[in-house]
Amino acid sequence: MDLSVLEKIGLSKAEINVYLALLRLGPVPSNRIIQETSSRKSTVYDSIRRLQEKGLISSAIRDKKTYFEATPPDRLVEFIQDRKRELDGYESEAAELVKSLEKEYGNIKPHAEAHILLGIEGFKTMRRDVLKHATGELLILGGIGREFEAAPSFLNNWNKTRLLKGIKQVVLAKKSFEGRRNLMKKYLIRDFEARFLPKELEGPAVMNIYGDRVATVIWNGNYPICFLLINKETAAAYKGYFNYLWKLAK
Repeated sequence: MDLSVLEKIGLSKAEINVYLALLRLGPVPSNRIIQETSSRKSTVYDSIRRLQEKGLISSAIRDKKTYFEATPPDRLVEFIQDRKRELDGYESEAAELVKSLEKEYGNIKPHAEAHILLGIEGFKTMRRDVLKHATGELLILGGIGREFEAAPSFLNNWNKTRLLKGIKQVVLAKKSFEGRRNLMKKYLIRDFEARFLPKELEGPAVMNIYGDRVATVIWNGNYPICFLLINKETAAAYKGYFNYLWKLAK
């Protein structure tokens, strides 16, 4: 049973242990939970409090003793839906805050010109940055389509926004990816062009060139590391390099 999703929705390891113990045991007092989980009393009490706040366990008093019980597992889905509604409620407030912050601090230039973005969430941040700063096109040099496997849902939504913004995607993919053209068509939908590099020009990195930015992505399995460089002259140089290779590719 893969329990990692419980951490992804915001439960700590201690909360997960207490929640699973209650699913196994049914209604029990706190001392029985402590025995079952082999956890410290303070850890169990803190986990019980947080799980009650999330609506994942309930309590009842029997014979002057408090018994705790896990709510049905389908409450996990309701918990996620509650969190989504809560976050949706914050969206308009956050948008107003962003406007105020941009008005107050928008004239401050960033001190850093280079950023490192780690993991799938870092990759998503980079691709969202493309939607903000691409000037009509995104050039990808050395594409391998790993993002299609690592973040397919995100990529589908991202491409819809890309199309609405009129950003064309131009891909110089690795020769080894040529046999998967249909996968590229499935996720990129339309408004893209693709050619394939000669095998001898393949390298380990994938470069995303857009606006005044170059994002170099190195994939370790399905784990990406992104190096984002913000520099107009460098981006222009890489664009020239891309266009030269485009003429050589097929």
